Amino acid sequence: MKKTLLLALIPFLSGCGLAFVKGPPSGWQEVQDVDGLETRALIQPCTSSRTLVWVDAIVGVGGVASMFEYELGEYRGSVDENLGKLGYGLMGLAGGVGAIVGLTKVNDCRAFNARLLQERRGDEQASHEWLDDLFPLPDLGVTGLDPVFGVPIN
Repeated sequence: MKKTLLLALIPFLSGCGLAFVKGPPSGWQEVQDVDGLETRALIQPCTSSRTLVWVDAIVGVGGVASMFEYELGEYRGSVDENLGKLGYGLMGLAGGVGAIVGLTKVNDCRAFNARLLQERRGDEQASHEWLDDLFPLPDLGVTGLDPVFGVPIN
């Protein structure tokens, strides 16, 4: 009985998004205190990398592709075909669910980190406009259509 249960759980081991990807702490949207957000980020760090999500997606696609391999293989019409389809289908399902859940957790973690960074800066928006102040574009005295038509447009 225990071996059967263990074998039934093997396809679900591909769900890295379910097991290893950590989301942000619950209730982080309602917290207004910057120190409280920083404390929550330090106590319960979250995963912002999509590497395990990609692993789950690849495992899911591989499981579904292997499931359809039995349609073309030598096991057609046998009990092995049905068991193979079931096993690979469950592996594909676990990979797909793990990828979706993991992607949701990663996106929430990225939003949490962005809000934390915005709160630390004091609502300053990061921009590239300071580059324009340091390195202004040169005025060449022509418009964008001069080289094409030879006529200045004012």
